[in-house]
Amino acid sequence: MIVRAEKLTKRFGSVLALNSVEVEIPEGLTVIVGPNGGGKSTFLKIAAGAYRPTAGRVEVLGDDPWKNEQIKRRIGVSFDPPALPPLRTGLEWLEYISEARGGDGESVQKAAEMFEAREFIAKKIRDYSAGMRKRLSLAQAFVGDPEVVFLDEPLANLDLNGMRDVMEVIKEEHKNGLNLVVISHIWRPFMEIADYAVLIAAGKVQAAGSPEDVYPLLEKAFPL
Repeated sequence: MIVRAEKLTKRFGSVLALNSVEVEIPEGLTVIVGPNGGGKSTFLKIAAGAYRPTAGRVEVLGDDPWKNEQIKRRIGVSFDPPALPPLRTGLEWLEYISEARGGDGESVQKAAEMFEAREFIAKKIRDYSAGMRKRLSLAQAFVGDPEVVFLDEPLANLDLNGMRDVMEVIKEEHKNGLNLVVISHIWRPFMEIADYAVLIAAGKVQAAGSPEDVYPLLEKAFPL
């Protein structure tokens, strides 16, 4: 298992974002789906070590990211909206992430090329368009040879060509054996290539299993 949650709970003041979540995410490509405000992004941010749980625990790659900081060096993450320093250049930011994960300059250039970011990474991030910020955020997730990558809405703020490009990268990395956990409200293309699917709504896991098992529940919950 790459992620295991036990009675995972998160409150923001009086708001219960996650309510005693129990789930195990296996190796491969997992897609997490559900309505806005249902708890998907909160779950990802706890697993990635960005939010501390109110109660319960989460393990990533067999350990608690809040008790073992080294776990964070082994994961890549792209948040939505992107969390990027406006006064740095894209290259400076990717180099910083690479150093923190024990990567090298080659991994920086490779990640930038994967998402066609090389043409603008010399500019300060404050001058980026929304699409450029998304591409840089995606690139940062793949710097430093991570063992698992968390992607929050990887298709957001991209045009159709950009979406196709990102889907091709995800397919290729999945084919190469990288573990990925993807959140997307554009869930159909991910369900077609995923190994595992999780439906989170109202702060709870409503379903988890093969995409074939979870898909009918999604079709019923989110009809066209």
